[in-house]
Amino acid sequence: MPDNPVNYGIQQSGGVSQVGNQAVGPGAYAVGGGLTASGPADLTALLTGLVEVLDRHRGHLPPPARALAADLRAELTGPQPAPPARIRTLLQDLAEAAAPVTPVAVAVAEVLRAWQGS
Repeated sequence: MPDNPVNYGIQQSGGVSQVGNQAVGPGAYAVGGGLTASGPADLTALLTGLVEVLDRHRGHLPPPARALAADLRAELTGPQPAPPARIRTLLQDLAEAAAPVTPVAVAVAEVLRAWQGS
């Protein structure tokens, strides 16, 4: 252990904290999802944005999340409209599988929030 260890921890006492993006320590980075919706009409744009985020971070996703992302893309771009329940299930599964990749997790959460509100 070094003589002068650096504590990159976070302390809070009292109050309320809402953190959107946060990174701590050497090499850490935080990236926001950048997806917001104001109503059901924005859902298509959110899904398009999610696909872009998935493409950007594909190399960081664990294999199960990559497979779910491919399934979601196929459902969204297929010749027949995908059943809403299928899209919701894929989004929920992707949220869990992509949790280690913050930008993807944030983007999926925003789409799910909009999906549930539509």
